Amino acid sequence: MQPKKVFLTGGTGLIGKETIPFLLNQGFEIYALTIGNETDHDGIKYIKANLFDKNEIDKIMSEIRPEYLLHYAWLSTGLFNDNSNFDFLTSSIDLLKSFVKYGGKRVVMAGTYAEYGYHNETLTEDMPAEPINIYSQCKDFVHQIAQAYCQNNNVSFGWARIFSAFGKETDPRRLTSDVINHLRADEPVTIRSGSLVRDYIYTKDIAAAFVAFLDSQVEGTVNICTGKDTSIHDYVMKIAHAMGKEHLVIFQEQASPQQKRVVGDSRRLNQEVGFTPKYSIEAAIKEILDA
Repeated sequence: MQPKKVFLTGGTGLIGKETIPFLLNQGFEIYALTIGNETDHDGIKYIKANLFDKNEIDKIMSEIRPEYLLHYAWLSTGLFNDNSNFDFLTSSIDLLKSFVKYGGKRVVMAGTYAEYGYHNETLTEDMPAEPINIYSQCKDFVHQIAQAYCQNNNVSFGWARIFSAFGKETDPRRLTSDVINHLRADEPVTIRSGSLVRDYIYTKDIAAAFVAFLDSQVEGTVNICTGKDTSIHDYVMKIAHAMGKEHLVIFQEQASPQQKRVVGDSRRLNQEVGFTPKYSIEAAIKEILDA
């Protein structure tokens, strides 16, 4: 059986690094873009190149000619209104055009729940986009342009909107990492808006969902979520409980400009893609802490 070639961007990121085992398990031959010095191994070849160099990317695509494109690469944490978002917008479209130019057939790109805007009701894929910041505006532009381009060139297109991801994080600007770092140091951690409700999904489940989506014939927007409500208060306390450090968590409920409830409808993911998240929050936290 001929291996399925996939070009992967963001493969060393929080979700991308978890995606590689699932791609290999599904018989994909991976060509992963990187700016680091990762070592090739069975089934995966790392390509050191600059996503923003249009000519370099075009040359790579002409040599590899992948059937599949899985595009995660984007800097988002703490940069929601940064000008870098516009660079990722243009480079994403250039990447897609090169992929299609050299025979690409199926693409899945990573979006964000922030494209939906401010709604407390459960977020369904048919809701109009009302992006809340530059990051989500740029994501929405990529979505619209990429979908139109793929339709115009007979390429299968999927857009995956990721909800509240958590995993083996190192960036202290992310909630999970910040809480764990403080509690491991026996330092108090203050949570200012614990009543906000989110749809928390473990990065391993996100990765598995993306691969199931990529390897399916499902097109259009799919929410990558659990469909379950969890308050930030309860989420943080699950971490604290697993560490035996509940006494170090301080809640100061303050007004927040963030959405009060962000929960996705998971029916397309469950019924059409055929994927249901495997991890509970508790099981995921245990795995993160044991790593």
